[in-house]
Amino acid sequence: FDKEVNEFDVVIWVVVSKDLQYKVIQDQILRRLRADQELEKETEEKKASFIDNILRRKKFILLLDDLWSAVDLNKIGVPRPTQENGSKIVFTTRSKKVCRDMEADDELKMDCLPTTE
Repeated sequence: FDKEVNEFDVVIWVVVSKDLQYKVIQDQILRRLRADQELEKETEEKKASFIDNILRRKKFILLLDDLWSAVDLNKIGVPRPTQENGSKIVFTTRSKKVCRDMEADDELKMDCLPTTE
């Protein structure tokens, strides 16, 4: 991941957690895109449209950390990565069901580190 960061126009890391809130995810993405102030009072739909418009023109990597359920990327405004745009979405979860629901291309199982590490 560290080696590939320079290949992307924007790197976005969002902590989702158990209490899935689309507005919070959108606000974190907008903060990274430096557009949070101007869209602060807008609807989720308007924010989704803005995010989609920006990210469609960029090569991005989005890390969705600590997913407990599937996230509707369209509702957030995140366009699907394609071979052509070279963008990536990476997520962490403890659930294989979330991997299936999110239609993950690749799965990598990681064991937890011991508390001493």
